[in-house]
Order: sequence, then structure tokens, then C-alpha cells
Amino acid sequence: MPGVKIDLAAEAARQPAAGTASDQNPERATGFLLRDNSRLMRVAFTERVSGLTQAQWGALAHLSRHQGLNQVGLADLLEVQPITVARLVDKLAALGLVERRPDPRDRRAQQLFLTGKAQPLLDQMWDAGDEILDAAFSGFSESERQDFIEMMVRMRANLSRLAQGKGNGRRGRDGPLG
Repeated sequence: MPGVKIDLAAEAARQPAAGTASDQNPERATGFLLRDNSRLMRVAFTERVSGLTQAQWGALAHLSRHQGLNQVGLADLLEVQPITVARLVDKLAALGLVERRPDPRDRRAQQLFLTGKAQPLLDQMWDAGDEILDAAFSGFSESERQDFIEMMVRMRANLSRLAQGKGNGRRGRDGPLG
């Protein structure tokens, strides 16, 4: 509400520990915190990387790690439909950042490769990412930072197993996001 100031730190301190059944405050619920931090990082990133949409820089980032990927593979990584990737790649190709080459294993498919023109943008993206992460980890010790990253890697592995149907079948006590 306009004119109402909420001391988020004080409010968060009054709440139960994150992950408890009585935790209904999004400021302390794990899923909401992960999503909100991700959103804030995307906003900061978009402000620093000019001239590209989130989808475009996401595609460039994936292609930088998977040169020669086809459009279906890129669609899987971006979690969108192949037709969406086709339009996205059309735009990146028109900008001279991506080129399509025939796939030697499948004459119907085309592989995607970054051009030399993409490298300065990738450098800008990696620099912006480093800057944002340094700001995000401000006040963390190096040990805390490494522990946090290790916990996130383990969480991703757990969630990957769950998504593949190899989880324990129990629903989280706080619902899908908490």
C-alpha cells in the first residue's frame, strides 16, 4: 500500500524458521525466496545487458556451452516449444549472432553455431553475471558462498530426480513452493 513502510528484516526475524509447517510468509518460504532471488537477478542482468531479450541471452548462453546443438535441443534447454526457438534463432541469425549449418547426421535438421559477433555479447553477459553474483553474495564469507553453491547443486540434483519420477513420492509439507 502507498505510504506503508514494512521493515522486511524485522518482519522476517519474527517469522518461524524457513521450511516449517507454520511458515506462510513468502519472505521466509524457500520456494518463494528462490523464485524472487531469480527474478531480481534477471532484472539486474537485463539492466546490464543491453540490446537483447531474456530469451535471446538465454539462447546465447546455452549455445556457448552446446555449439552444434539443433533447434529441438535448444528448445528443450530453454523449456519452450521448437517453433518458439525457430523464431528466436531467426532473430539471432538476423543480428549475425547465430548461424545455421546442415546437420551431417540428419539432413532435415540444422545445427546452431555462434558467430564471432556473439563473443563480445557473451563477454558482456559473463561480466554482468559476475558483477550481480558478487553483489548478491555481499556480506557472505567465501566459505558461506561455497556452502550455499554446494547446497544449491545438491538441491538441483534432488529436484532432477524428482522430476524424473525417482523422488520419494512425498509432497513437500509447505506445498509446491515452500
